[in-house]
Amino acid sequence: MKRNTLIEKYLPQYTFNEFHELAVNCPIENAYHAAIKVDLSKSKTITFLFKIRGLPTKRLQLQNFIEDIGFTNLEENYPHESLVGFWARLKIEKITNYEDFSNNSISPWLKAVWNFQFEALERDKTKVSTETRVLCVAPIAKLTFGLYWSFIKPFSGIIRKEMLKIVKEDSESMKPNR
Repeated sequence: MKRNTLIEKYLPQYTFNEFHELAVNCPIENAYHAAIKVDLSKSKTITFLFKIRGLPTKRLQLQNFIEDIGFTNLEENYPHESLVGFWARLKIEKITNYEDFSNNSISPWLKAVWNFQFEALERDKTKVSTETRVLCVAPIAKLTFGLYWSFIKPFSGIIRKEMLKIVKEDSESMKPNR
């Protein structure tokens, strides 16, 4: 049985997606805290890939990075899921009204969401996953983003896997929150 998730709530249909997961040896709360505070600068690979892609690299603690690139924290369901997103026409725009996002009220060309999801497997073991979904609302977006995605997806996968490794290291080194 599939659990109701925030990513399903905000973007149940999508044109492109990417999913990665791993198990960490810690309670779900530790994994959640490590993920939402992850410092991406701990990976030279992530920093390098961001630089060649032209993304900001001065503030790579996750919440600062989200702010710097124009994403919006959409919603969280502690300790099970945290969701960010954006919509775009010619550039990324902050989401000011979540109902507008769901209803396409601004006629975006593209909508995207990205989550961290957490599932307790046993007392001190948690599955951490991250998924990105992109919906191309306008036909031109499907063509242009499709070309972009075909090039960037392998590098995005490397970034996501590196990010999950950092979350694993950080969460497993925390003292349990009991």
